[in-house]
Amino acid sequence: MVKPYELHLFDWNRMIDSFHTESDRGAAVLVGGFVENYLGVYLRSLVVDAKVADGLFQAVGPLSSFSQRIAVARAFGLISKNDYNDLTLIRKIRNYFAHHPLEASFSTPPIAQFAAHLSEQQTALGSYPNSAAEQNKLAYLYTCAQVCGRFHLKMDKKAKPTKEDER
Repeated sequence: MVKPYELHLFDWNRMIDSFHTESDRGAAVLVGGFVENYLGVYLRSLVVDAKVADGLFQAVGPLSSFSQRIAVARAFGLISKNDYNDLTLIRKIRNYFAHHPLEASFSTPPIAQFAAHLSEQQTALGSYPNSAAEQNKLAYLYTCAQVCGRFHLKMDKKAKPTKEDER
C-alpha cells in the first residue's frame, strides 16, 4: 500500500493509464483509493508536529479511514461543503464496488444514484459518452480529479511564501 505522504499529484497521470484499462470495479477502487490517499497528503501538509501526526494516520489511528479524513477535514473547515459532498459520494461509490463482489457497474442503481449527484456530472455529459454508465464513470473520474486538484492548489499556495512571509 502506498503511504499517503509518498503520493504526488503527478502520479495521477500514471493512475489514469490504468483507469482506462480497468473494469468499472477496478477503476472505481483505483481512483477512489488515490483520492483517499491524496486527502491524507493534504491533511499531512497542514500538521505542525509530524511525529504526533504519524500516529493519527496509522492503521488504527483516528485518521486511518477515508470517512474519518473527510469528516475531520470538513469539521475543521479544511474543505468546502461541496468537496465534502463529493468526497462522501466518492467514498460511497468506491466502497460499494469494493464490498459488492458480484454485479456492480456504473449503471448499478446505487452507483448511478450516487454518481448523479457528483459535481462533475454535467461535465461528463458534455464529453458525449456512449451510455449512462460511461457518463457516470467519467463524472466519477472528473470529480476525483477536481477534488485532488483543489487539494494540490491549497498545498501549493501554502508552500509558496507570501509577501508577508518575506518580511
